[in-house]
Amino acid sequence: MKNKVLVISYYFPPMGLSGVQRVAKFVKYMKDHNWEPTVITINPKYYYAFDQSLLDELEASEIRIIRTDSKDPTQVVVKQSKIKSDLFRKLLNRISQTFFLPDNKLWWKNKAIKSAKEILDEEKFDVIFASAPPYTCFRIGVALKSKYNIPLILDYRDAWLDDVLSFYPTPIHRAIVKKMEERVLRSSNKIIAYTRQIKEHVLKNYPFLSSDDIKIIPHGFDEEDFAIKWVSNKPKHKMRITYSGVFYDLRIPKYFIKAVRELFFERPDLSNKMEFCFVGNFPKKYLKLIKEYKLVYTFNIVGYLEHKEAMRYLLDSDVLWLMINHSKNPHLVATGKLYEYFGTRKPILGCVPEGAASQLLREYNASIITPPDDVQKIKDALLKFYEMYESNNLPRPSDEFVAKFNRKNLTYELIKEFQFQLEA
Repeated sequence: MKNKVLVISYYFPPMGLSGVQRVAKFVKYMKDHNWEPTVITINPKYYYAFDQSLLDELEASEIRIIRTDSKDPTQVVVKQSKIKSDLFRKLLNRISQTFFLPDNKLWWKNKAIKSAKEILDEEKFDVIFASAPPYTCFRIGVALKSKYNIPLILDYRDAWLDDVLSFYPTPIHRAIVKKMEERVLRSSNKIIAYTRQIKEHVLKNYPFLSSDDIKIIPHGFDEEDFAIKWVSNKPKHKMRITYSGVFYDLRIPKYFIKAVRELFFERPDLSNKMEFCFVGNFPKKYLKLIKEYKLVYTFNIVGYLEHKEAMRYLLDSDVLWLMINHSKNPHLVATGKLYEYFGTRKPILGCVPEGAASQLLREYNASIITPPDDVQKIKDALLKFYEMYESNNLPRPSDEFVAKFNRKNLTYELIKEFQFQLEA
């Protein structure tokens, strides 16, 4: 007889992008370890990007998904074109953190609890697993644990208090959020964080917790995503550098584009020997910058692709580019895209601050790291990678390091935490 886990996750396929994949991939592989997941999520009308291929993958595994409507602003009052706007996203974030605590998904809470109660009244579940952001998911988990006395495991995909995108208009707002988080943490049976830096951040803010209360399970990659066939579309005799993902806050391509312009000014012979691909929603203002610098011929703006199509571009590249930069606590961030890059075993140009991402890139041992906004160092890194490419000497990472981030192995680590709750 299989054990059963109730998964609370607002972001879930057919929503796309890398932030959705952590829970989706956990759920995909839970059955391999004799755990039957049921997912409580929303029926999304609007989002930055949709990915039917991720949902098809879960439906093929016969994952039970319970969907509810949600009355949060992004599902009710905006159009998809608006939700993709960086300016609108910042405005909505400011409004939300001023008037809606802990986040603007709080209107989903009652609907999610109602749907969960209908299931929990009829079936026995062994664990509740809530993943955030949004942090309303944690509060849903606490409410269900309180009523049904089921162990609650919290999964931090980002920090909560003083996250990179947090905004507190007054000290009172921050105090309210901190109190909310404290209540949630005191109600939990186990906490999962995806980096050591987030674990330390939580321990620092809530000293009643011990190190043993928090387990580190990083993001990862699904090896099945790489078992695909594709016909190369990479121009011959050109080194392709690819970025896959979105840009927001200070995570922007401006400094990279400027570095390319300076490199080609100093080395015009390289302008026909390099191609730069951007897979994902690309801000229009940087398209204008590329045109202004007369670099259109060397930049390939692919646009948003479903996950499997995006994987083909990563595998068909020589070097992958990662950029992380935020106005607050950027050291806490190691975006989920980084771990997928690891799975390709391609060299990585990491334009990142010192912290979680830079530490991982050094251990990867097939990367060049620069500050995110240092045009000179980015330019030098591009030149160095080209020289290695030309001499057929691009670096390869350690297979042992890469294997640590296999989604199947990471799911097993999570399942062990579930099992501990059964034995407690």
